[in-house]
Amino acid sequence: MAEFESVYLYLALVLVMTLIMMGATWIFPTSRKSDAKFMPYESGILTETNLLQKRFPLRHYLVALLFLVFDIEVIFLYPWAVIAKELGPFAFYELVFFLVALGVGFIYVWRKGGLEWE
Repeated sequence: MAEFESVYLYLALVLVMTLIMMGATWIFPTSRKSDAKFMPYESGILTETNLLQKRFPLRHYLVALLFLVFDIEVIFLYPWAVIAKELGPFAFYELVFFLVALGVGFIYVWRKGGLEWE
């Protein structure tokens, strides 16, 4: 229990600060109200209501997901490279399996045309 005192203290501090902020917004609510304030993004610009009738291109989301999947590997490779000698051969084969799985995924995405921008 003693080794987690700082964690408990942090959680208590977060709870207290959250309650203080919620209490302050309840005691001092905003008094200025306008129609533009409650519009999306508070921009005052009317939005189009027919956006859902058109086809929405998902290419940007696909590129973002592919970037996350193939870029996150660096986060896993760097710590492994730092302590590779202490880990031994089992960790090496584990990393080889990880890279093979990423390579198979990369080849699959490449063949499906996920990397081609139209």
